[in-house]
Amino acid sequence: MIKYYLESHIATNKDIQNNCALSERQVLRVLDKLGDSVVKIPSGRSPKYALTTSAFGVGDRINIWDVDGQGKHHCIAALRPLSAGGFFVETVAESSTLLLGNEGGGFYEELPFFLKDMAPQGFLGQKIAKELSLRESTFSKNTDDWRDEQVGQYLLSNNDDSLGSLKLGNGANLRLKPSCTRSTPNDYPALADEAMNEDSVMSAAGGEQAKFVSFCTEKQQHVLVKFSPKGNGPNATRWRDILISEYYANKIINRSRELTAATSNLIEKEGRLFLESIRFDRHGEYGRSSMLSLNSIDTEFVGSSDNWVTSLTGLQDKALLSQQDLFKGLCLWLFGRLINNTDMHLANMSLSLGDNVFNLLPTYDMCSMGFAPESNGDVRPFDFSMPDASEIALDGVNVEGVQKMANAYWHKLLAAPEISDEFRAFIAEFLSKP
Repeated sequence: MIKYYLESHIATNKDIQNNCALSERQVLRVLDKLGDSVVKIPSGRSPKYALTTSAFGVGDRINIWDVDGQGKHHCIAALRPLSAGGFFVETVAESSTLLLGNEGGGFYEELPFFLKDMAPQGFLGQKIAKELSLRESTFSKNTDDWRDEQVGQYLLSNNDDSLGSLKLGNGANLRLKPSCTRSTPNDYPALADEAMNEDSVMSAAGGEQAKFVSFCTEKQQHVLVKFSPKGNGPNATRWRDILISEYYANKIINRSRELTAATSNLIEKEGRLFLESIRFDRHGEYGRSSMLSLNSIDTEFVGSSDNWVTSLTGLQDKALLSQQDLFKGLCLWLFGRLINNTDMHLANMSLSLGDNVFNLLPTYDMCSMGFAPESNGDVRPFDFSMPDASEIALDGVNVEGVQKMANAYWHKLLAAPEISDEFRAFIAEFLSKP
């Protein structure tokens, strides 16, 4: 009777007593007999009980692994799908409390935020979804339409490809050599052509710009490589300018005392410009480290769905982010405003999973995206006006210091030999204004 009731309910002992006409002792005795098929969910003074069920075709207990910098796997939790709906995360003693979610009990109505964040995204994510939809009709060709079932199946089958250090799957620790594309910069033109091929599928990476990921054997590092369209037409030239702007923004940020950005490099080959960035969630060939998007963290813990400032402030207010990391994030947002970065959405900032707080990771995708071509390929004339100081003032942020960084960025771009003549002329005029 209790098992039947728990198939559709997540309930306290008292709820079970009332609905099954049993005493407290009788309920506890039956729950004990049900053993590991029932989980106990912390919920104030009255814990709740839930019956587990098989999911993704692999059973009712699915291990969650964390891969360290040397490539060693550590089981940090188990995902327990529930018969009544939702999931329960059972952590081991040394796991981060953040895995338990906003309520702190480990219960999620949907897949936990840190697993959803591992699903394929952006430019390459859509290519993966299209390929899977051709292989299996239950997969939509648009990842936005994937349900928990599809995300879970994907993660179990592709646990080497996701961002960050987490893996899902009971046998994920048994794979000896993770698969990855190995290349040198000489291979980048062919990899770019493959990424643009409608029939190709490569590892998942977020964002909408054309890109691929690979293990660069020259550097012995995993890299994410963005690239411009071929040729010297207006669209290709403008995308070159955008990639160049990201390269110099990274250099300026990394030159500061407190802020960090991805380490990147510009490479010109066979009619394309490549921006090669070293991945900070990978170490050597097999090592990994934590990386979660601010978007997924905000959805679970803040719910602002707004901007970096609101989201990071919300995390700090809940003691989930240090004051120092809040300051760094606000400075990066301000810097982006001053260099015409119109693409500072929550998926373009990432944090790592600490014991009980999130830690800000190096910034990426920091560029003058406001100058990018339209989605239909049209290229607009350069246009940008510096925001008024009253619009960008933030409590605790040295606006003057960030303005000096932005000024250094514009002057660095002006002197950059790689930018187009049109971009150089615009910057010169822009900087001449009082």
